[in-house]
Amino acid sequence: MTFVAQPYEQFVDDLLTALTGGVAREEHQFRETDDLYRLAAPEVDPRTIVVFGQHNEEFLLFERGTDYVYSAEKEGIVWQKEKRRPDEHSFFYVNYYPPEPSGPLTDRNPGSVTTTLAEAIARECAVLHQQMEMIYESAFADLAAGASLDHVAALLGMTRRDAHFAQGHVLFKRNTPAEGDIVIPAGTLVSTATGEVFETTAKRTLRRGRLSVDAPIRAQAEGAAGLTSAGKIQIVNRPVFGIESVTNEKPTLLASEKETDASFRLRMKSALERAGRSTVNAIKYGLIEDVDEISETNILVTERSDVPGFVDVKLGLESHADLVRRVEQSIDDSRAAGIRVTHNLRQRVEPEGASPPGSAALSPGKAEGAPAAERPGPSGRTVAAPRAEISTDPSQDTLPLAVRVFLRLAEPNLAVSQKERIEDEVRANVQAYVTNLPMGADLIYAKLLGRIASAEEILDVHLSVSPKGTQESYQCNLGMAGQKATVNIHDIAVGLMEEAVFLDVKVQVEASPQAQGPAQVSARLRQAIEEALLDALANATDRLTQSDLKTLVGTTIKATDPTLQLTPRHAVVIDAEYEETGRLLKDAEEVLLDPHHVPRLREPPAIHLREEALDG
Repeated sequence: MTFVAQPYEQFVDDLLTALTGGVAREEHQFRETDDLYRLAAPEVDPRTIVVFGQHNEEFLLFERGTDYVYSAEKEGIVWQKEKRRPDEHSFFYVNYYPPEPSGPLTDRNPGSVTTTLAEAIARECAVLHQQMEMIYESAFADLAAGASLDHVAALLGMTRRDAHFAQGHVLFKRNTPAEGDIVIPAGTLVSTATGEVFETTAKRTLRRGRLSVDAPIRAQAEGAAGLTSAGKIQIVNRPVFGIESVTNEKPTLLASEKETDASFRLRMKSALERAGRSTVNAIKYGLIEDVDEISETNILVTERSDVPGFVDVKLGLESHADLVRRVEQSIDDSRAAGIRVTHNLRQRVEPEGASPPGSAALSPGKAEGAPAAERPGPSGRTVAAPRAEISTDPSQDTLPLAVRVFLRLAEPNLAVSQKERIEDEVRANVQAYVTNLPMGADLIYAKLLGRIASAEEILDVHLSVSPKGTQESYQCNLGMAGQKATVNIHDIAVGLMEEAVFLDVKVQVEASPQAQGPAQVSARLRQAIEEALLDALANATDRLTQSDLKTLVGTTIKATDPTLQLTPRHAVVIDAEYEETGRLLKDAEEVLLDPHHVPRLREPPAIHLREEALDG
């Protein structure tokens, strides 16, 4: 049973009831097995009954006729089935008047002397109750805050972090402008030549075309050991691809903010579990505490249901010797005697010809809930299923993804810089969602789609996700098969939906052997060829080829005007221009089309007789 503060209004009612001849705060202890609670007085005015107490660990004024009824025959309170009731073993209280109350005071009206006196006393009682509730909560780690939480933690010999840890800023740099966005995750370790180690406390992105980006850091060692002068931090402990150097332009200072209540509370709970060594969380929190690279999102600790005493640890990290050593040391410090713990990190060298890290093969047989025609098929076909389980190399700890996003903007006539800003925000949202997925958690397609479409500037979204290095694309939930989903900012392709691809089609014809007299191109033939081409564009999927259009035009000419035929060479010439990118294709053998491309004829096809120059 918990302590719940009584509100001011209830104190006023209690005092007025007692001062004006009623019965105040008649106490009863609630038990689920009892429905009837007899009142002390044999005669009660049912209209004056007020019942209050604790429900779901909160103060509640129960409703007469709904939560309970007064039985005059049984002279007591009867609690109703399936309605709100007091918490088990908690106390509830009843205020009431007899049919003919007697007493020297009778005026309960607002502003009366009796009411004014009751309100003054009730205010002091309510303040006292609030203070008592705060004292009660201060004894529990889940409820205490600030200095009270520090006192609770002191029982475990723990103190709040960061009050004595040096902090500062470093500059990650390149010698040439970045060709694409480079993400520097929070927790990136940098150090001095003499071994003082610091970690970044927030994620930063070196944007395309820039040379440097600033990031906040905090010392890993407490006190003066974290103080260093300007220019001493020069080493990135684990190289970040695209970053060439790091430096601190100013010295570090002992000016860090204190650890938040939430993070301190989590660390306390992990310390308690680790001390007992009796749960899988003892191992989990031990690894998070001891190994900087491990967080809540890239670890999964499970106990085998079929074999008692066996625990499996899966980490979504790239394996290397130092990491393996620190993980195994932490596991040994956290596990109980007799418990065997295995992990998925290995110090291995990939054999020649093996699949590179992150490669994955999609298993068509595990696309759950989709009709057979919609399951993974030939290379490049989009698979639409409620959920697809991805079958991967079990020796890999992570599953790199590739994401393609096509947008329709609410305002199409935006400047290039505005479009680039929207695209950068989409990439950041996608990467943040995937990065924060817990180890082994499914990628929920609708959640990712919602993150992208939430921006006011975006009207519609076409989204597809695939394991990196494969040809299949998915528009459904993806099961990670116990692996940690990852995505590099360079693997998030963002473009605009319904980009027009303008085509200029030129056709050269000549007189056929059946022709009699001079050859000429009729308006009827021009219209027939244009209609045939428009129909072909409307039904185009992934490409338009010169040979297919040549066959189509030849068939149309034969059906419309047999006196003409296509010339043997340069019969059909296609020029194409992609509206958004400005890409040009001259005399193309094929025009590739993505799902967001819309092919259009810029103007009616130009039809020339052989004696005329085709390029006109």
